[in-house]
Amino acid sequence: MSDYLFSLYGRPVKYRATSPLLVAPVNELLKHFRRDFIDESAALSLCFRPVQDRAEVPWMRSSSAQRLSSGTGEAIQDRPETGLPYEVFQDGDRLVADFHNIGVLMIDGTLGKADGYVIKPESMRISLIEYLFHTALIHLLKRNGLYSIHATALEKDGRGVLIPGMSGRGKTTSFISLLRSGYRYLSDDHPLIRDAGTHVELLPFPTKINVTESTIAFFPELKNAPDGVLHAGSPKRSFYAEDIYPTAVGGCCKPAMVLFPYVIDASDSHLERLPKSRALEVLLSQSLLVYDQDMAIKEFKVLAKLVQEVDCYRLHFGRDILALPELITPLLEKT
Repeated sequence: MSDYLFSLYGRPVKYRATSPLLVAPVNELLKHFRRDFIDESAALSLCFRPVQDRAEVPWMRSSSAQRLSSGTGEAIQDRPETGLPYEVFQDGDRLVADFHNIGVLMIDGTLGKADGYVIKPESMRISLIEYLFHTALIHLLKRNGLYSIHATALEKDGRGVLIPGMSGRGKTTSFISLLRSGYRYLSDDHPLIRDAGTHVELLPFPTKINVTESTIAFFPELKNAPDGVLHAGSPKRSFYAEDIYPTAVGGCCKPAMVLFPYVIDASDSHLERLPKSRALEVLLSQSLLVYDQDMAIKEFKVLAKLVQEVDCYRLHFGRDILALPELITPLLEKT
């Protein structure tokens, strides 16, 4: 059993894994946050173990456990298909996320610890192990004032841009169009935000960037990338921003703009001001589920504050993909 140390914006994290199969995905996910030393007395603690059968997981639903939610993993409205049936229970002080034949997460937010049991990781996609770990980590971070949004994020001259949205809305394509024009990369899918008192702060969570073949076809530098830059995957391939774009990873910043992209059948893209109440409604659907009422209220307040501080637009995303910076940058510079 080995320990791996990280620090996310002042919050130390210790990860313990009892199998090498559970190490690589986490080190990859948090490679920008690796540390040699942390204050372990204040660390969030996560321990993941492999098991070969659901019966080996040391949790049986107690008679007092309350089921909070469940799902089939099918797509519902704006929520994407995950293919992961699940049930979430409050069992005493622990939140238990049961993914049935995939694994079980047991999270104690008060103690700042989580235990994960992963069933047959040797036959599991690395991205799935990442997902289980990230789910547990984000729940613990929320209790420490760091909130995650399902969005891409960039920074230019100290101003942050958030692009929330589910697959197929043009989120990643618009993100890369800005990235290649000199914007700096913050996150492809899970930026963090926190209340900094005078303003909401946007924090980088850099990971590999996942792209479909249709997105690759729009950008010459991706379509003609040297061997080894685009990594194989299904259904998407991936790359690291620093391998292609010179601006690479940006820093913590104040968000200035939120774009909600919708692909349209038109030659030119255009922006439509979005009422802040509608922007908040859509943004709430892009945050992960919260099961603690007090924590949910705190997260709502941070998101509401964020929306009040930024300009919100619906981006009607046409076929002028490479010209998107000409539409966005002048507005960003006025904020």
